[in-house]
Amino acid sequence: CHIFKWSFMTMIVKSANHKRIVNVPKSYLWRRMSDFKNVGSLLPPPIIDEVKCESNDIGSLRYLTLGKKQKYPGEIIERLEAMYDESFFVYSIVDNSCLPVKNYIANIEFREVSQKKTEASISSNWIDNSSSPEEMIQMFESLYELMFLNAENQYLEINNNGF
Repeated sequence: CHIFKWSFMTMIVKSANHKRIVNVPKSYLWRRMSDFKNVGSLLPPPIIDEVKCESNDIGSLRYLTLGKKQKYPGEIIERLEAMYDESFFVYSIVDNSCLPVKNYIANIEFREVSQKKTEASISSNWIDNSSSPEEMIQMFESLYELMFLNAENQYLEINNNGF
């Protein structure tokens, strides 16, 4: 008779969710958020110091270098997984990254509320390897809000300058 011992590593799966009305037209928000290779214009330094990406095609990889002032500076490799109907897209973190997460995946959805308002939501899931899972949730949700806020501010700047 053989005795087997099973040992299970505890995996902490965490989620971050951020949803709000963004005061921009849906078409503008879609163009800004789905422009995979130009995410650095939504999250400029000191957040993202450099973005390397060839295209906005499904399967594209983008290499992000987080700024040295960030809590987790270094490289992240993301892959564009899916896009649909100017309303939905998915991206993931592949390989190892400077963030203490594994198997990160995020989906972004947009719904037109009016000509100048869009309901936007970002939801993500990952296996947490950090010492503070709640801090990671707050970090991701703050990052999502910053993306929405920057899109709003950039839209206002363009429209106030007559473009």
